[in-house]
Amino acid sequence: MPQIKSAKKALRQSKKRRIRNLQIKRKIREAKKLAQKSLQAKKKDVPQKVKEVIILVDKAAKNNIIHKNKANRIKSKLQEKLAKLKLELPKKVKTKKPVRRSLGVGGAKGKTASKKTEAQKKTKKKQVRTKKSKSKK
Repeated sequence: MPQIKSAKKALRQSKKRRIRNLQIKRKIREAKKLAQKSLQAKKKDVPQKVKEVIILVDKAAKNNIIHKNKANRIKSKLQEKLAKLKLELPKKVKTKKPVRRSLGVGGAKGKTASKKTEAQKKTKKKQVRTKKSKSKK
């Protein structure tokens, strides 16, 4: 067990991340299975299910939950099977928005980024520039 305060916090964070990552991987696995079953049954909703898997896989790869090459491999296999059935991916997909659940101690906190106006951003840039020019002199 960690002794130092920062190490204890790091352990708590890694536990939360591990749980979150496993949940995402499980979602991908389940969605992939559904897509493959509908591919074998040659149902009408096949492109929709494949597109959902692709969206999940892309998000996971973007957040380094799975490797980008693995994501590309999964997508390629599914698209290859779609091509054999002579079907195409839909342009837009309606996906269910995930329900945010608490992850135990501390929970997952939503990102609340403050929206700055353009004027605020410009004044901030000007302040930074003036500080740099003064420090050079």
